[in-house]
Amino acid sequence: MDQIIEKISQTVRFLEEKGFTGASTAIVLGTGLGSFIDRVEVVQQISYNEIPHFPTSTVEFHKGKLILATVENRKILIM
Repeated sequence: MDQIIEKISQTVRFLEEKGFTGASTAIVLGTGLGSFIDRVEVVQQISYNEIPHFPTSTVEFHKGKLILATVENRKILIM
């Protein structure tokens, strides 16, 4: 259990250092919902394979990115 907590802590530190902070909401988009991205202001994004201890998307058409965006002046994370 300690190893899992340490891996999560490393991932959190990495994302915080990259500026992925302050989000009040997280949204997981499924197939067919990708156009939602066109309705938000993307602040930054990072590929899952760059995030330590983070699973990589294996679905052929999924981009596999964590996105920090704003909607109506609120920060959100989008997967």
